[in-house]
Amino acid sequence: MQVSRENVSGNKVKLTITTEMGEWNELLDMAAASLGKTGKIEGFREGKAPRSVVINKVGEARVLSAASELAIEKFYPQAVRDEKLRPINFPSVSVDQVGLDTPVVFSAEVAVMPEVTLGDYTKIRVKREVPEVSEQMVTDTLESMRKKMAEYTEVAREAKEGDWTEIDFTGFVDDKEFPGGASKNHPIVIGEKMFIPGFEEGLVGMKAGEEKEIEVTFPTEYHATELAGKPAKFKVKLHKVKEMNLPELDDTFAKKASKFESLDELKADIRKFMEEDANRRADEQVKEEAIKELVKVVKLEVPEELVEQELTAMLNDLKGKVANAQMTFEDYLGKAGTNEAGLKSQWREQAVDRVKAGLALDALATKEDIQVTHDEVHVELDKLKAQYPDQAEEIEKHYGGHNHGHLESQMRTRKVVDRLIEIAGQ
Repeated sequence: MQVSRENVSGNKVKLTITTEMGEWNELLDMAAASLGKTGKIEGFREGKAPRSVVINKVGEARVLSAASELAIEKFYPQAVRDEKLRPINFPSVSVDQVGLDTPVVFSAEVAVMPEVTLGDYTKIRVKREVPEVSEQMVTDTLESMRKKMAEYTEVAREAKEGDWTEIDFTGFVDDKEFPGGASKNHPIVIGEKMFIPGFEEGLVGMKAGEEKEIEVTFPTEYHATELAGKPAKFKVKLHKVKEMNLPELDDTFAKKASKFESLDELKADIRKFMEEDANRRADEQVKEEAIKELVKVVKLEVPEELVEQELTAMLNDLKGKVANAQMTFEDYLGKAGTNEAGLKSQWREQAVDRVKAGLALDALATKEDIQVTHDEVHVELDKLKAQYPDQAEEIEKHYGGHNHGHLESQMRTRKVVDRLIEIAGQ
C-alpha cells in the first residue's frame, strides 16, 4: 500500500491510497469467496469456487465493488495510523481506479483535529476565593425550612403578602387567550414571585369569591418568545385565602425538621453544609477561570465539524432531561416557542467555547504527558459500578470492553484539569 497526503483546506486532509497487486489479488479472492456463498455454484462447495467462476456467475462489477469495500475497510484505518491523523468524522471516499488486473486506487477526504499551539501556560494564575457564610444566610435557610413546615388556616379577610391563595385565571394577549395561560384551582403564595411581575401583587386585597382583571407585562427575556415584552390581561377569580402560621424557631422545631435534638445543632449543620458548598463552588470557579485563561494562551482554528458534534451532544442531553421530566420533546419545544435549529443557534457560542476548551486541554495533556493506564480505567469502572450497583450492567455496557476509550478520555480530562489548577495556584 502506498499513501499520498494532501492538505485540502483548513483542517481537511485527502489521502490517496494505492494498493499493491498482491494485496489486490488477495482482496479479489476474498470478495469472490464471500459472493460465492450467497448462491449455490454447481460443482463447488460453498465459498470454494475459483474467482473466475464466481465472476462468470455474479458479474465482474459485483466482485470489484466488494473487493473495493474490503480495501477501504482495511487500508483506510492503516493509512490514518501511518499518517498519525486524528479524524473528526467519517471520511468521504471515492474509488479512483479499479480493475481485475489493476490495483485499486481510492481517495478518502476527512476532517481532522486542528493544530493547537500552546502559549506559556505556566504563567496562568487564578486566585481561589471562598465566599463567607454569614449568620444571615443561616437565618434565611431556617426561615425557608419554617415556611415548608407552616400550617395554613382559611380566613375571610382580604389577601395579603405571605397568604396562600387558590385561584382560577385566564390570560389574554391582544384580547386573545394564549396557550398555557389558563389554570383552575391554582395555588399561589403571594410574595414568592413565582409568576410574572405584578401578578401576585394584584391578588393583594382580594377576598374569596371576588373576581378581578390584573394587567401585567411579560418580561423581555421571557422563555416563550412570542409573549416576551408584551402587555397581558388576566381574568382572575379567587376561591380561598389561607393565613400562614409559622412554627416557633426552637428545639422542638429542630427535632421535627431534622435529626438533631437542638436548634443550635441544626444551625451548626446548616453552616457546615453551606461552607462545604461554598468550597465546592470556589473549586468550580477556579476550574472555570483556569480553563478560560488556558484558552487565551492557545492558537487554534475551531473546526465546524466539532462545533456541530458539540451542539448535537447538547441537544441529546436536553432531550434526556426532558424525557426524565415526563414530557415529550415536541411539547417542550412548543412551550419554549422554538425548534431544534433555534436551540442550536442560541447555543452556538457556548458550543464554540466548549470545543476551544476541549482542544486546549487536550493539547496541555499532550504537552504534560498526562496519560491514563488500563489499570486506572478498570479501577474507575469498578468504583462506578460499586457506587451505582443498580446501574452496574448499564455502566459496563457503556464504558466496558471496547468502550474503555470514553472513560479513559474522561479520566484524562480530569487529570489535566487537576494539573492546570495546580499550575494556576502556584
